[in-house]
Amino acid sequence: MKHVDPNLSFDQQLEQEVRQLRRENEKLRIIRDALIGQVDRNNDLSGRVFRTIEPLIEVEGNVEKRIQRLARAMSEAKIARRQLRQAIDSIGEGFILYDRDDRIVLCNRKYREIFPELEHLLKPGTHFQEIIRHAARIGVIVEAVTDPDAWIASRSSSHSETRCQFQQLLSDGRWIQISERATEDGGKVTIVSDITPFKRLEETSRLTRMAEQSEVLATTLASIAQGVVVFDGARRFVAWNSQAAMLTNLPYVELHEGTTVRELIGLLLARGARIAEERESEFLRWIGQVNKRPPLRLEIFYPGGRTVSANFRAMPNDGFVVTLTDVTTQYQAARMLERSKDELEERVSERTRELVALNAALQDEVRRHEATAADLVRTRRAAEAASMSKTQFLAAASHDLLQPLNAARLYLFALESAAGTQPEAVKLIDNIDHSLQSTERILGTLLDMSKMDSGCYEIKLADVKLGELFETLRIEFSALAGARGLNLRIVPTTAIIRTDPNLLRRIVQNFLSNAIKYTPSGRILLGTKRAGTSLRIEIHDTGPGIQPVDRQLIFQEFKRATAANSDVTGLGLGLAIAQRAADLLGQRIELKSEVRRGSVFSLVINAWRTQDNSGGTTFEGNMDDKAQLTVSPTSEKTLIVLENDETVAHAMTTLFDHWQFASVTGSSYAEIEARCDGALTRPSAIIADYHLNGDIDGIEAIVRLRERIGSMVPAILVTAETSWTVRQRARQNGIEHFAKPVKPAQLRAYLTHLAIDIEVDQAPSA
Repeated sequence: MKHVDPNLSFDQQLEQEVRQLRRENEKLRIIRDALIGQVDRNNDLSGRVFRTIEPLIEVEGNVEKRIQRLARAMSEAKIARRQLRQAIDSIGEGFILYDRDDRIVLCNRKYREIFPELEHLLKPGTHFQEIIRHAARIGVIVEAVTDPDAWIASRSSSHSETRCQFQQLLSDGRWIQISERATEDGGKVTIVSDITPFKRLEETSRLTRMAEQSEVLATTLASIAQGVVVFDGARRFVAWNSQAAMLTNLPYVELHEGTTVRELIGLLLARGARIAEERESEFLRWIGQVNKRPPLRLEIFYPGGRTVSANFRAMPNDGFVVTLTDVTTQYQAARMLERSKDELEERVSERTRELVALNAALQDEVRRHEATAADLVRTRRAAEAASMSKTQFLAAASHDLLQPLNAARLYLFALESAAGTQPEAVKLIDNIDHSLQSTERILGTLLDMSKMDSGCYEIKLADVKLGELFETLRIEFSALAGARGLNLRIVPTTAIIRTDPNLLRRIVQNFLSNAIKYTPSGRILLGTKRAGTSLRIEIHDTGPGIQPVDRQLIFQEFKRATAANSDVTGLGLGLAIAQRAADLLGQRIELKSEVRRGSVFSLVINAWRTQDNSGGTTFEGNMDDKAQLTVSPTSEKTLIVLENDETVAHAMTTLFDHWQFASVTGSSYAEIEARCDGALTRPSAIIADYHLNGDIDGIEAIVRLRERIGSMVPAILVTAETSWTVRQRARQNGIEHFAKPVKPAQLRAYLTHLAIDIEVDQAPSA
């Protein structure tokens, strides 16, 4: 069977299909007749021919049955179509159906009644554009009369939408509402309703509301507190209220419809009203012009002080309305504010003048203070220069000052040894010798202080065994402590520190001397205490203790914290000397004291070590750069240095040799790997620059060396690269970041810290 055209209507499709079936049935009949004739000619009695044509006979029967079913379907479709048309014709709205090509498929009777002018076009096959163009041409729609093309474009645009709804006014005065909706096959259904009664009812309601609003407006105008005057386009009275007459000071009977603006102005002037001269010309110009009238505000002044504000507003018919408001109170308040403003400005100006004068006086005072401060600075500098000059003089004159004392003591010794000296004279000679010794000690102390203050004191480092120092001090102070009835106890120690022996001895000696001098009874203890990586040399006494207010005072020159009835003699220089010596060594003095129970003076040592009986080092403390301490010469350390600059590499290895560190250098990871191949053991640290020869940078080289060694070896990245990315990579890999140029003291302190950690890890527990 041939394909049926889907663009045809349902009835047309049925008719086309029936025609095709009939043509095929006719072909089958011809074939059947030919086959029957062939049978007759051949006299085939076996029935083979009948079996051949039997399927054809069956097909013919099936075709006949299908034709019958199609005929019944066509009949039913025609009945349904007729019923549908009757139903559509019976509805109260206009109905029209367009196919996908915008051509009419169906149109009911009501649609034709609504548009009788389009009766000849409202039939199947007519295009939508043909209908609206004809409607625009004959003026069916009011909107299309003035501009047909614009209406056609607007109607076409709304028709192209999936759904729309709008209202239109017909030329005969009727109002219609058009609703359109798209169908599933691309067509369009249009429903047209006559809404003229509803529009007329709406218009009636609107007019009724306008009348009611006019009545409300009139009542409002009569009751509001403002005066209202309305002028038409000819500038004549149209409407006004009683408040307007009252505010303009005019009798209500003199205001009547048709009064012009100029006549009203004449009445106002006759009643004594006035307008500011500079505003009068502006007002007359506003009244005279029609095209452009911006809002205008005028003040009308009346005898007695009353002020009325007149606000002019233009209206669409070239008229204007004037609203009048009594602003006497506001105007008076504004004038009072203006006077207050003037008075305030005058007071502000007066106060400003006073402040300017005061500021000038303050500036003079500041200049005098600045001059005084400059004089004080000059005086202080002169005093400091004089003090430094005296200090330097005393430091330089130590030999000349001590020489006469030395000579005097020699003369006394010679006098005492001379024959014939009387016993009384020998006693006097001993007293003089003791006095000279005291004078020598005081002078030596002053000279030491002068050297320390002037920077002339030269620190000489050496290894000091605290046990030997403590034993020497015990021998020196035992007799003095016994004479005062004190128990002096020394705790033995094997600690060794590298420091200036003279300064250390002076500090501990002064602590012991003070403890013995200020402790009336009890005992004194000298020993060491380990505090983390530090060592504390402590002197305990059972003296009277020191008040909190005096604990800073006692470290100053010539200051003591003794009671008024104390028999302690001295100048108060011992603790001052101890504090200066500790500062030079880079060490810290601490004081703990409790009144009536005693005191503890401590010297905190940051670098120290102990020795076992065989003399081997068992522990070493943290290094202090200021004290210039060094690594033990018996320690064997190895460093891996990655540096592509030959000069920098040589300088670093030279420095490490001086610090007694062995080093292996290379300009790239490959070079270090080649040099350490087969002999790569765990080094003390890896020091690398970020930029190296080859493709591997310093961070990656450290990571690979750690993997080869099999340990997280401490590492330092010494580089001029200070970007956040490099710092972050180093931190993530546990690498210290030192910026170039690196300080030797910083590097030395870090390496010493590593050396201490290594020895602590390897040392047996004490």
